[in-house]
Amino acid sequence: MIFITIESMIKEYGTYIYNFAFKLTCHPQKAEDIAQETFISAWKNIHKLRDEKALKKWLRTICLNNFLMEYRKEQTKNLEYTDDIERLEYEGTLLSADIASPEDEIIVEDEIRQLQNGCFYAMVRKLTLNQRITFSLVDMFGLTTKEVAGVLEMSEGAVKGLLYRARMNIDSFFADHCNIIDIKNPCSCKAWIEFSNSRETNQSNMRKLVDKLDYKEKNYAFSKEVREKIFYLYKHLEDRKPSAAWYQNIISSVNH
Repeated sequence: MIFITIESMIKEYGTYIYNFAFKLTCHPQKAEDIAQETFISAWKNIHKLRDEKALKKWLRTICLNNFLMEYRKEQTKNLEYTDDIERLEYEGTLLSADIASPEDEIIVEDEIRQLQNGCFYAMVRKLTLNQRITFSLVDMFGLTTKEVAGVLEMSEGAVKGLLYRARMNIDSFFADHCNIIDIKNPCSCKAWIEFSNSRETNQSNMRKLVDKLDYKEKNYAFSKEVREKIFYLYKHLEDRKPSAAWYQNIISSVNH
């Protein structure tokens, strides 16, 4: 028998699930809604959980399913895998398994961290859905490509291809724009601070810079130095913590 209260579940995994939803949606309000539905659904079906040790993975799966359902509603069509599977399998062989730590430490100043995060999430949102899911699960949450293959019901080789494309797309954008990656680039976080009145304004402006990410159109070639720096940056993105009211709202929802 599982002895779990809704309060303990949210206290233990509330921030984790919210951040998982946020990295999938790149939208704070949508992340709150999806995370809330995740806990409500989990609590209604808690009797189906056989092993308390599997709770974290179970919640993560429910959260991902909720995200995909919301996506289908927005698109008014079923989720389709439009990528060329054979091409993905080939590109999967190009994926480097090891990413070394950057030789030069990248200093992320506290006053620009939120702006930098906003830029990063704006770019991630421009990835294709499958690239964003793969990138989030592997590079942000540490799942293996084999585990993600099970989630997406694709071969591991195809998932590696998606991850390769996602990383190359992110790299190609920041290699040309971000002052942190290359001092000669035009976009600096301090410049954003000077003309941005709010984080939302900054994110809106950044989204206007690009409609989609496609490293092939830009003829971007892999750079180990760029990859290491960006790997450092997204590994040091701050987690967001939902408000106390958000927690209480979930508890109130399941107790009535």
